[in-house]
Amino acid sequence: MNETEQELMSGKVWDDFCDRLKEVGRHITRPEIPADPFTRAEGYRYLTRVLRSSFDIFSEHADAEFPVIYRPCDEMVKYGGDDPDKYLQKCAVSGAHDYLIRGRRGTVQSVSFLTQGSSFGDGGTMLPTGFLDTDSLLVEADGSFEITVSAKKCAGNWLPMEPGSQALLIRQTFGDRSKEVIAELEIECLSDRATPAPLDPEKFVRGLEAATGFLDGTVNLFCDWAERYQAHPNALPQEDPETCRAVGGDPAIAYFNSYWALEEDEALVVELSHVPECRAWSLQVCNYWMESLDYRYHRTNVNKDTAFIEKDGSVRIVISALDPGLPNWITTAGHTTGTILFRLTGADEVVEPTTRVVKRNELR
Repeated sequence: MNETEQELMSGKVWDDFCDRLKEVGRHITRPEIPADPFTRAEGYRYLTRVLRSSFDIFSEHADAEFPVIYRPCDEMVKYGGDDPDKYLQKCAVSGAHDYLIRGRRGTVQSVSFLTQGSSFGDGGTMLPTGFLDTDSLLVEADGSFEITVSAKKCAGNWLPMEPGSQALLIRQTFGDRSKEVIAELEIECLSDRATPAPLDPEKFVRGLEAATGFLDGTVNLFCDWAERYQAHPNALPQEDPETCRAVGGDPAIAYFNSYWALEEDEALVVELSHVPECRAWSLQVCNYWMESLDYRYHRTNVNKDTAFIEKDGSVRIVISALDPGLPNWITTAGHTTGTILFRLTGADEVVEPTTRVVKRNELR
């Protein structure tokens, strides 16, 4: 047996995995993080959620020759300011192979495809290697389409890769989740391999190590972001576009990120002087860990399709613990602090939101 197999047989592989998890858990007790049982419990739950996603990425769906389109974030697994208006999907690919995506457009507002060359476990980045979205996607009259994913340029719908490409990220964006239908997608690797190989012990060990590396990199990265946001509480400055691009952000989106903190009798009012011509915009509230709040049962965001617009074209959004009886109210869902994200997609101009904290009884 080689060294890896010996460590598997002795149990060292599992012991090392558990020790690494204990190390990652130290991020949850960083000194700048609010020290209360609620935030701490959400932090440890956050670790379990990201770890679950990392197993999918590096073990269950890691074979680039037999790719599976799956959801790395969903209604329960959340990280990095996941968007309630997004149906996020992912797939393992390799720049050494060519792929064919077959799809049916559906009725969602937009669909984008992004190939990536790294992960949060590789230096805290998800650098893009190719991009295609519905602005340039050629769709047949019946709603069907095909996309070639390859490192070599080709005719028709082409999603570029580079030799080091590792993953495909798909973002489907809703205007109104309750009414729209997602695009149906499937992917095929254009190689000659007939069936997947049995479990390779050494690949499994590498996947286990990569999973904890991803967990560590993801949690550390977004803890750093939340700490940085505390420098401008209850404001919404624009994020550096290159910073967002490096972690897999959509290049068509201008991101505004910050930290919020409110007393129970306070409200955060976010205002736009006007809404520019754009494909989409949205504002959402997250917890400290940059997880979207539970949008299954609470109104935690507003967007271009759901917001009430004033007669003069302005928008006012109210964030507070209790409903003030005003349009565009977002609940804090039992939280007193957290992070906040405003997204402006495909806009002709960037309009920066203004913010102010008021007593809730002063709102009317």
